[in-house]
This record gives sequence, C-alpha cells and structure tokens, in this order.
Amino acid sequence: MPSQTEIQLAQGQLAEFATYYEGDYKPLVGLLIRWGASRHEAEDVTQEAMHVALMNWPTIKSPKSFTRTVALRILHRGWQVAEREVTAARHVAQDTAVESFDANEDRPEVMSMLRALPEAQRVVFVLHCDGYGHTEISEITGQQRDTVRSNLRHARQKVLRMLDPESTRKEATHGP
Repeated sequence: MPSQTEIQLAQGQLAEFATYYEGDYKPLVGLLIRWGASRHEAEDVTQEAMHVALMNWPTIKSPKSFTRTVALRILHRGWQVAEREVTAARHVAQDTAVESFDANEDRPEVMSMLRALPEAQRVVFVLHCDGYGHTEISEITGQQRDTVRSNLRHARQKVLRMLDPESTRKEATHGP
C-alpha cells in the first residue's frame, strides 16, 4: 500500500472518491452493523476502510467490493484482538482464583474439594499448589509431561467450578 506522501490523485480522481465516499459511507456502516458491529465500531471500521480505499483509489476497479472486503477484514481482526484480550483476562482471573485456593489448608471445604477430584488430578493439583512445575510433577508421578499438564488443567477447571458454581466456563478446544 502506498504511503500518504506517495499518493497523487488527479483533481478528477479526488472528486470521484469524494462522491463515492458520500454515497457509500452510510450503506457501509449499515452493512457492518448487520454483520454484528456496534454503531461506533461500524463507523470506525468504515472510516478506516475508506482511508485504505483513498490510498489505493487509482488502482481500485470496484470501490464497493474493495471497501467491503477491507471493512470485513478490519472488523474480523478487531474481533480477534478483542477475543484474545478477553481470553487473556479470563485466564488471569482464573489463575488468581486457583492461586488463592490453598490446597495445603486443612479445612473441611478444601479437603472436600480435593476429594472430589479424580486421584490423578488431585495428586497433580496438590503438587502444583506446593510449587512443583510440570517436569518435576512428571518425574514424581511417572506421568508424561503432557498428561500432567492435562490433569492440572482439568483439576483447575473443576476447582473453579466448585469455587464458583455459577461458572460454566468451558475450554473452546479442550473440553470441560
């Protein structure tokens, strides 16, 4: 994509773009809203798509197709970034909840939660809470490192559900 300083539009091309912009701005915003964007998000994405169109105006054959393609890509990229941020925040919150759970406490509710875990998960979880890493737990238990990680993940999820019964979180690709 050419830089702003490299773009040289003839007066006629600039007028042509201005006409296109005025005629397609609102329809593109409406389309983005129907695709699922908020009004604010749709307006931002439309502005960005129109800017890209302006920078490429001399080479664009079909402005509507071009701006819709660009807008959809911008919208999806924004959603992916937002989804990653939400996922990261959720993991931080869950890690904090699990870390605040002290498996070394000798309280009836803690013992009850630990007993509710399958033995392999309970052993891995307790060793993890005691400060051991995946490799060390693997050596102690004789389980493969990947199995240790899987058992720890499942144990964390079960403990989180026990700590917060309202939680219905499920890993997108790894089951409950």
